Amino acid sequence: MGFASRFRSSLTYPIAATLVLVTVVPMVSVGLLLISYNRTHLETVEKRYLGRQAVSLAGETSLFMTGHRTQLESTARALAAAKSVDVGAFEELLQEFGNQPGNSFVYLQVITREGAGAYVRSQKLGSATFTVVDEAAQAAHETALEGIRVDEVILDLPGNDAPKAVFAFPLKSPTSQVWATLTGVLDLEPLQSKLGENTYAGLLVSIVDGSGRVIVSSVPSLRGMTLTGSPLVQNFLNNPQRITLTYDHPIDLDAGEVLGSVAPVRELGWGVVMERPTAAAYAPVRVMKQRTLTLTALAALIALGIGSVLGRRLIIPLQNLASTSSEIAEGNLAVRATVRGEDEIARLGSNFNDMAGNIEALVRRLKQALRQNQELFLETIKTLAAAIDAKDPYTHGHSERVSSFSMAISRHLGLNQEEVFRVHIAAILHDVGKLGIRESILNKPGGLSDEEFDIMRQHPSIGAQIMSPIRMLKDIIPGIRNHHETWNGKGYPDQLNGEEIPMVARIIGVADTFDAMTTTRPYQQAMTLDYVLAKMRSMSGTRFDPVVIDAFIAAVEAGDITPPAPSSEQPVSSEVS
Repeated sequence: MGFASRFRSSLTYPIAATLVLVTVVPMVSVGLLLISYNRTHLETVEKRYLGRQAVSLAGETSLFMTGHRTQLESTARALAAAKSVDVGAFEELLQEFGNQPGNSFVYLQVITREGAGAYVRSQKLGSATFTVVDEAAQAAHETALEGIRVDEVILDLPGNDAPKAVFAFPLKSPTSQVWATLTGVLDLEPLQSKLGENTYAGLLVSIVDGSGRVIVSSVPSLRGMTLTGSPLVQNFLNNPQRITLTYDHPIDLDAGEVLGSVAPVRELGWGVVMERPTAAAYAPVRVMKQRTLTLTALAALIALGIGSVLGRRLIIPLQNLASTSSEIAEGNLAVRATVRGEDEIARLGSNFNDMAGNIEALVRRLKQALRQNQELFLETIKTLAAAIDAKDPYTHGHSERVSSFSMAISRHLGLNQEEVFRVHIAAILHDVGKLGIRESILNKPGGLSDEEFDIMRQHPSIGAQIMSPIRMLKDIIPGIRNHHETWNGKGYPDQLNGEEIPMVARIIGVADTFDAMTTTRPYQQAMTLDYVLAKMRSMSGTRFDPVVIDAFIAAVEAGDITPPAPSSEQPVSSEVS
């Protein structure tokens, strides 16, 4: 039984549900309002915090990058003002510049247009990384010789080396001719290390360039990737300003939904992206939600317990009364409800028992009257059948035998009790139409003439006319009218065929023929059972319904049908009624 059915079938559930509604629903409503408020408040605080952190880191990034670039640019101006090309002086100058406190350049070079020059290299620069850096420096030198300043980032470095920024400045003579270049390679390790500080613990921090490519990140695997799939980065690229959004992280799937904020590094065209998983950002709300649900569940259990106790005190007597009434409705009129106490429900149960007793007595009287009526009806029917058989001394007991045979066939066909009863009555009255046939024809010892046989063939129609005024017998009239129809449509009076013939008529037709062939008539001797069965099998599908014949044979084999007076003599005629 489903919940809805249980809810409708017992008052216990509505009582418990009412208690739950008045206790749990207000608590849940208040809890949800608090959760919503706290989430909104936390979201505002987190957005403000992320925004400030992003702006702070953007300022530090700008200071780091522009400070080093300005230093290198000042050195370029000093070199451009030199009156002569002194490689030794260049190297000494680069060494001095590279050793300045806070300097993060790992490679510096000065090369003239003719290829003369000098460079200094940090010991932290490995040979594999140096190869990549040297190639980038040479390419920057070639570009700067064209009078173009170079400002780019190298991300594809061997191992886990931090990215490097390459700056190249053309050195121009007083006549604005580029005679040499100054190139510096800046190590971005300080920026990378900055992202790992405790200040940014629990945050996903990335610095992206103007194309959305990650330069440095607190997640090393993101370096070099493009975050244009992020709604936050995409909006920033379209409109470089402070933005805060909630979205699913496009690359770091473990992060899930994140709250992100981006701040521009305007001098570089970069952006600082700060992201925090919402699961962590809203953890206090989640804890509060869990506690609210726990308290709500506890309150619901208490309310259900109280409701069950109160409900049972009220419901058990009613359930007993309902169970008793159900048994009475199913026909057990002798059962009575258990009555305890003196309250309203007890008085209701007592009155119910009195009513049940009165109903039982009334039903007993009605059943007795019905049984008497049925017996009277059957006796009347049998008397009428006896009167029919009395008109024809050669068919004494024929109607009773056909009725008995028909009921046996019906049972083997699987008909229900009501259908078997209709067959019983129809079979008893199947020859009632013979009351309208002259006795001279009925009692003629020899065969009938064609004219007499035509008159005899009218008895099914006459029988149907006789019974038609009786409304309660309307269901048996088809058995009376059509018991001489044949499966192939050559019977009478309506020439029905196959399934058009009512089942009751098909059954009576088989039983009638069997009785006619196994009793002695003026025109024939009783035939042997084996001969009759073989003959009737041969007429299956032509005169008789094959299904009814199979049920008839089964009834004979089971001993439910036996001929009235079997004879060992062979038939003298094959004519049947």
